[in-house]
Amino acid sequence: MGKYKIVEVLSTPKYLGLALFFAAAMATVYPFTQVLGLIHTIDIWFATTPKLNLILYMIFSALFGATLAFQVYTWRHPAGCALNVKAGGAGASGIGTLSLFLVSQCPACTSLGVLFLPLSAVTFISKASVLINIVVIGLLLFTVYHLGGFRKT
Repeated sequence: MGKYKIVEVLSTPKYLGLALFFAAAMATVYPFTQVLGLIHTIDIWFATTPKLNLILYMIFSALFGATLAFQVYTWRHPAGCALNVKAGGAGASGIGTLSLFLVSQCPACTSLGVLFLPLSAVTFISKASVLINIVVIGLLLFTVYHLGGFRKT
């Protein structure tokens, strides 16, 4: 019985390292954007963010790294994936990532969304943050599926 393609790709040290780098970058950059660059308030962000949101955020970061590394693999191995599939996968993960940047995980903190969205939208997004996190994680899983990551090798 074969492995899933994404497991095979991530078992390669080069792509595992890439996945870990992208996951660490997301785990670092996202809280920074949530506190609008005020580094001394990051500890408050972690302290006031609900545990469920933190768990979903960590799942998102890990899946973001794996998805991006798998996308790099599909771009570097053109025979394994059609161009329109690659473009669709990049679009789905891009929408999910951008959506999460507009969601405030911490109910007491401002987020990047405050700078771009009206107050009513920000209020709705903060109330629906868990649901939005789940949808964004689903979009990343869809991206991996769309790129063929869940096919047996």
